[in-house]
Amino acid sequence: MNSLGSKLRHGLSNGARIVLMSATIVTLSGAIAPAQDSAPGVRMMLKVQIPVEAGNRAVADGTMKSIIEDTMEQIKPEAAYFSQEDGLRTIYFVYQVTDNATFAAVHEPLMQGLGARVSDLPALTWDELSQGFGAIGEDQ
Repeated sequence: MNSLGSKLRHGLSNGARIVLMSATIVTLSGAIAPAQDSAPGVRMMLKVQIPVEAGNRAVADGTMKSIIEDTMEQIKPEAAYFSQEDGLRTIYFVYQVTDNATFAAVHEPLMQGLGARVSDLPALTWDELSQGFGAIGEDQ
């Protein structure tokens, strides 16, 4: 398992694991988002990496807390994990996207206010991925 998976595994309840397959994050046992399975839209995992010096300034002046709180209020994540990766403050948010216009509204404050690198990946439960595997067999 790569470092992202091993870092996230420690933050999950019920012994759930993260498995990375291509660019899709899959949960086993549905521990990340059991209550959101029927929510409309696509479940995404937003990864936010904040450079050290910009992060230090943002912590000192209160910007970090404010931007994170605003982001969480906006996206209402199913889960939020705070860690470090490659020496950078790193945040993982799992949330639902129902409108692609959401991306700019979510990403820009993080990039402009914290100098963050951001990326979004689709995040599937095991049940969703299994259904996808079933659909592959039907197409052949």
